[in-house]
Amino acid sequence: MFDLRARQDLNRGFNDALGRGIDLALTPVVFGLIGWLIDRVAGTSPIFTIAVATVGVVGTVVKMKLGYDRDMAEFDDTAATRTRAVAPRLPQRPEDRP
Repeated sequence: MFDLRARQDLNRGFNDALGRGIDLALTPVVFGLIGWLIDRVAGTSPIFTIAVATVGVVGTVVKMKLGYDRDMAEFDDTAATRTRAVAPRLPQRPEDRP
């Protein structure tokens, strides 16, 4: 039904999505726990919990944005190369057409 390359690409997409979902869910929780521990040791209100969890969220979003930009640039490069290699160049002017 699928060729091997298509199946590998599909599985890679599922793997990337699962990894990004886990990053998005667990990173703020882990950072929040670290902030909670700092608050508990320092005897402060949840200032560090909120601040460190926010740093975790912002860091995760920045990481995902940079990864997305890198993946799209790579996709654009391979798509442009693939299009040039496969598609012949069409005449641009009407007088060049047969």
